[in-house]
Amino acid sequence: MTNAPPTDRLLTPSKITAWLDCAHYLSLKHQVEDGSLSVDASTFGAMARLLMDKGETHEHDCLAEYQKQGLRVLAVSNRRRHETFVDWVQRVGDPFDDGYDVIFQMPFIHDGIRGIADFLIRVEDPVTGAVSYEPVDAKLARTAAKPGHVLQLCFYVDALHAATGQRCEHIHIWLGSGRIETLRADDFRSYWNRLRQQLATVLEAEPAEARTTPEPCDHCDFCEFAEVCEATWRSCDSLVYVAGIRATDREALAQPGVTTLAQLAAVEDPIEGVRSERLKQLVDQAALQVTARSNASSTPPFEPIAPTDDPVWG
Repeated sequence: MTNAPPTDRLLTPSKITAWLDCAHYLSLKHQVEDGSLSVDASTFGAMARLLMDKGETHEHDCLAEYQKQGLRVLAVSNRRRHETFVDWVQRVGDPFDDGYDVIFQMPFIHDGIRGIADFLIRVEDPVTGAVSYEPVDAKLARTAAKPGHVLQLCFYVDALHAATGQRCEHIHIWLGSGRIETLRADDFRSYWNRLRQQLATVLEAEPAEARTTPEPCDHCDFCEFAEVCEATWRSCDSLVYVAGIRATDREALAQPGVTTLAQLAAVEDPIEGVRSERLKQLVDQAALQVTARSNASSTPPFEPIAPTDDPVWG
């Protein structure tokens, strides 16, 4: 189903969840789409590819379970080679009045976002008899849904409402353990609406206006831009390479202009927001690393650390 997007720069639910981890991710995605940045697809990490393969296997296991239950299942035809996403959506059309119990891999474009719903299940109100569809996402998480999973489903709730006129009551996550977690869609509507307003601003901004910077996060291990960000950090001698440093440390150090490993190694005065003991540890560590990289052929420098009760440095 399709609504005319407000911009050619379409988001996907996976982009949204990545953006929640790293605002810089979406800026880089926009640069790729605008042609100002190219990324070798082979840089997509082996771990990310492994998870994608396991995710597809989980989806097809879920599909087999629906079929085993004797439900009437529509597996949407795959997107054809060289077919645009918009053309694919238009070719699939509107299958919601055909009485299918389950629709697998339904593509949507709605409100500047495009996505493919893993499953849509037919639900009939026992009182009114009204029929609606509710989204089910197959996820590898084994114990509980993650915030990003829920937000992806919120998009499908809106897209389904636009396509069918019916507002679904529940969203579902089919976990890797086999358990299906069911949540009320309305419980997340306010947060999703606020997030959509933020996304609208991001969508309207030109890449040069994004003004985001790369920050290490949980998404780095699965990100196609990992080498791009690492090159940025290396070129500016970023503090992210100081062993044991935290984001809060880097924020405090940046206030007086300490933004490089070399600058940190030379710090002598106190810095507001960093405890004196903590600052000494960071300065000593940075100094060791500066010495090590200037004498790569010699024995790496080291300093014994006296045992303390500190949970990290002790």
